[in-house]
Amino acid sequence: MDRFATLCVISLMGIMSVITFVAVFFRFAMHSPLTWTEEVARYMMVWVTFMGAGLAMGRGRHIGVTMILDILPRRLRLIADTLARCIMAAFFCAMIYYGAKFTLSLRTQISPALGLPMIFPYIAVPIGCFYMLLQILLLGRGRNDGEASRAAGLNPECEDQ
Repeated sequence: MDRFATLCVISLMGIMSVITFVAVFFRFAMHSPLTWTEEVARYMMVWVTFMGAGLAMGRGRHIGVTMILDILPRRLRLIADTLARCIMAAFFCAMIYYGAKFTLSLRTQISPALGLPMIFPYIAVPIGCFYMLLQILLLGRGRNDGEASRAAGLNPECEDQ
């Protein structure tokens, strides 16, 4: 799943860069702005944000303030980490539920420039939160390459630091 998300993020970022370059070229060089480019780039950025957040979650790359954790003994750090993961999981569950509810309520709304159903950009929220929830659950079961536990200071090899 991470490979698919990585491929999506890289592809969307590349396409978004090309679209933005084309938009700038048409606006300033051709003096004929394209009406659809800003909307497409914005919707792609929403998808990149949520898929990238899931990737970062799985690799333990989200920003965290560890000042308090650093002074705790290893056992308390594990408890605090578990509690934080439970809170995040509850938050993601709420975002999935309310994001899906919101998306379905606006399924008939159409985007102004493209005439695209707004369900496509809005569905990124529950899908992205579901991906982050999966990452939290998989990390909680021990599936990681050590990066997340090192970032949280939970790797026994780093205990002497």
